[in-house]
Amino acid sequence: MANHVSRSRLRPLERAIETTLAGLVIYGLIVVLLIAGLLLPPISLGERLLAWDYERVSAQEGKVITLEDGAQLAILPEGVQGRTRIKFSIVPRSDFLEGSVGSDLLAGAENIPPWLVMKSPFYRIQFKGDVPPNRVVLSLPLPGDVNPLRTIDLYSWDGDTWVWLPHVIPPGDATVESNLNFLPASAVVMQTKPLQPSVSADLAPASTVPEQARDTIVEINSQGLYLDADGEIRGDLGALLRPDQSTTYIVIPTLRNWEEGGVVRSDLIDNMLIDPAARERHIQRIVELVVRNAYPGVDIDYRGFSPELKEDFSLFIHQLADALHQNQKLLSVRLEMPVQISAESWNTGIYDWTSIGMAADIVKIPVPTDMRAYEPGGQMDALLSWAVGEVNRYKIQLLISARSIEQMQDGTRHQIPYVDALAPFSRVNIEGGSTVVNPGQQVTFSLETLQQSTGIQFDPTSGIYWFAYVDPNGQQRTVWIENAASVARKLQYVAEYNLRGVAVQNLLGEDNDAQIWEVMRKFINLVIPPVENQFAVVWTVQDDAGGVIAQEKSDITAPRYAWTAPQQGGQYLIAAAISSDGGNSTAARSSVQVLVATPTPVPTPTPLPTPTPPPKSKPKPKPQRSEQPAPAQAAQAAPPPAQGNLPFDYGIQVDPRGNKAANIAHIQALGFRWVKLQMPWKEVEPEPGNYQWGMWDDVIGAYAGAGIKVLLSIPKAPRWARPPNSDMSVEGPPADPNTLANFLSQVASRYNGRVQAIEVWNEQNLWYEGGGAPMPPDQYVAMLRAAYQAIKAVNPGMIVVSGAPTPAGDVAGKAIDDINYLNAMYAAGLKDVSDAIGAHPSGYNCPVDADWRTVQDPSATSFRGPFDNRHHSWCFRGTMEGYRNVMLANGDGAKTIWPTEFGWAVSGNPHPGYEYARDNTYEEQAQWIVQAYQMAKSWGWVGTMFLWNLDYGVTAAGTELAAFSLLTPSGPVPAYAALANMPK
Repeated sequence: MANHVSRSRLRPLERAIETTLAGLVIYGLIVVLLIAGLLLPPISLGERLLAWDYERVSAQEGKVITLEDGAQLAILPEGVQGRTRIKFSIVPRSDFLEGSVGSDLLAGAENIPPWLVMKSPFYRIQFKGDVPPNRVVLSLPLPGDVNPLRTIDLYSWDGDTWVWLPHVIPPGDATVESNLNFLPASAVVMQTKPLQPSVSADLAPASTVPEQARDTIVEINSQGLYLDADGEIRGDLGALLRPDQSTTYIVIPTLRNWEEGGVVRSDLIDNMLIDPAARERHIQRIVELVVRNAYPGVDIDYRGFSPELKEDFSLFIHQLADALHQNQKLLSVRLEMPVQISAESWNTGIYDWTSIGMAADIVKIPVPTDMRAYEPGGQMDALLSWAVGEVNRYKIQLLISARSIEQMQDGTRHQIPYVDALAPFSRVNIEGGSTVVNPGQQVTFSLETLQQSTGIQFDPTSGIYWFAYVDPNGQQRTVWIENAASVARKLQYVAEYNLRGVAVQNLLGEDNDAQIWEVMRKFINLVIPPVENQFAVVWTVQDDAGGVIAQEKSDITAPRYAWTAPQQGGQYLIAAAISSDGGNSTAARSSVQVLVATPTPVPTPTPLPTPTPPPKSKPKPKPQRSEQPAPAQAAQAAPPPAQGNLPFDYGIQVDPRGNKAANIAHIQALGFRWVKLQMPWKEVEPEPGNYQWGMWDDVIGAYAGAGIKVLLSIPKAPRWARPPNSDMSVEGPPADPNTLANFLSQVASRYNGRVQAIEVWNEQNLWYEGGGAPMPPDQYVAMLRAAYQAIKAVNPGMIVVSGAPTPAGDVAGKAIDDINYLNAMYAAGLKDVSDAIGAHPSGYNCPVDADWRTVQDPSATSFRGPFDNRHHSWCFRGTMEGYRNVMLANGDGAKTIWPTEFGWAVSGNPHPGYEYARDNTYEEQAQWIVQAYQMAKSWGWVGTMFLWNLDYGVTAAGTELAAFSLLTPSGPVPAYAALANMPK
């Protein structure tokens, strides 16, 4: 009975379950569970359906994917972790460059650096899964039009930037291969172009920089700092070079664990690498060193550590690079010569070249000491063909030396100074042996060692001069002479392989071949002419007072000099020096002293004395009491005197909010060394004492870190500093000049060593920069005086440029004629409160070399100002020469004019007020800008010139600013190439 009741109670439930709606619910739940099971691991059906065209890669077998053109992507099994699917596809080069393959790749096409040319298709690599594989081998076919192969590189677009990939081009194979420990997002074969080379040189402690280096050397590595125990640094910072603001080079100190003539302290570096705390302390000390002393970076030269610490050294370099880069500083690393083990492979010993090259900004690699390496196709070519696949070529500097190489009889080699290399030729020998000769006697001198040697030989295949001789101990020595010819041969490799440049040891502070400097100067513009040395012996005779009484040259193959002793007796010095340029300069001087006998004089009668009257006595004057001198008054401190004669140089203005990396590359490609940035005061100090430095630290740090000098133009007072009832619709000056002076003091102090010049205000003779009316000249000079004193108080070396007026005529309430304005500035004391005079010599549609008083151009139909309403302000020359005349009239001719803006606009649809741009062509713009630089340089009274502008055509496209820009969204205008090719 009980069972019957229980079952009857369940029947309603069974009937409910059997209803249609409930069944649907249950079936629906079943379907959901089935779908979830399919979507979740291990089946992951959704992912498989969405990645239907992705190749599945197993950890057991890996995967090799081959495309129709032969490109291969190999995923090695040991690099696979978890679920992995790969899609390897090809995007035709034309489609990629035209931007027709989707917005995700458009940025890659638009941001190809100007020094790279895309040669292959765009090989795209896409990944789905857990962890990207970390053992990848990529092989791409070489396009048929790549030549020469030594300039080919492999790059990857990662979505933000183009990244260089290590690679190798197997001999005899038409492919380029890359063995990677990560999966790149893409791969492209690029042809590289040369950039303006960088030249650095070492400088010993407490040494001075020779004058020849100032227009040649880009970076000086000051020596004298060393690794110490526990990661500390030792050395005399006071003995390191401190550049002034007029120098054209940057100073980056070198840190070493060895000293000249001393042992390598491998114990110190081993201990530092082993101990994480010591390593971290050392990195901290290096960062403190460069930041506190405003160095652009540091140069690491560590040797001899344990081979077991190879990975630890690479880790140290990566950690140091990260710490320096966070402070916008550079890392340079010196490596040692690798050992060649086959035609295509090298043993790098304790250094992991690829790892170090990925982290460092500059990698300095030594060159072979065997001169046979420099024959075409020799060891040097083999080294560089391999090296540019290990390290990005644009980071590589060849580490060469100005010293010669001497090889001993046992085959060992060592470096010797240039004068020591030539010394065996310059030992003077007196034929006959006697060092005492009679007046009128002919004496013959010769160079004894030269006749016992091979003589100086030239090897045309390596471009190197050499000689061999037997020393007094009977040992044969061979000397390869390092001179202008051999240096030029090494520089050719920089041009042939598109390397960063050279680092020259022993160039500063030693007597080297004087022609090296001329070779280096031309090399800056990638001009490397062949050097033909003309070896000669220069004979010089000096009397005992040091005066030169005779000089003669003889051929080095016949080094003899016949000298006739003079009638006047005494000591004479006969010196011989070797010259490699036909006698213009000499080295390796030696000498011998000769005594010319004095003949015995014939006796003559002694003359009798003539009596003379005794002198009359004179009274002695009485001594007078002298007055005590009044104590001198202590002089009051004054600001440093204004700097004069600041040298000519090349600059350009950029948008501070533009692409820093791209702009730096463009400036370097142009061969320019200065950048102008306008820093509006109101943006940096919107409230009193509330400084917004963030963006400016980043921007200034980037350009300074790249070795580019910075001019800041600082106008536009913030609202709080303006006078009451100011017209805030226009920019204007402060009510109190001291508020600007305080701000500029903060700027000059904060950016000491990173900013080299400040321009105080901008176009103050116009209403929209003067607060609604032109700023009175005396008011401006009062503001400049306060600014000048404040800047110099914290940074005496900072160059202060007076604010440039705009070229204009007198327009009531709107503008003051700029030449009249400049005259009034001088009347108010401009001369004593400026280091350079700012100018904005506009070009309008007036040719660069035209005289504003006579210029004519019937073809100018859009704007007739320069031709129908004559005024100096229409023409570049009119402004520049007008300012120069004002400066001369005010006794300020020793200063230079700094054109902080100049240029010619081009536009087919100009903005109102810029109609003249329609009359100019891009070809005229290119020609006139180049001529302006050349003309100004030849004048001799122009300092740094800043072209307006580089990149506003990109950052402000469509505005009137874009008409002056070298860059446009579609690429550079013709003036860009003209300036890049312009000799500097």
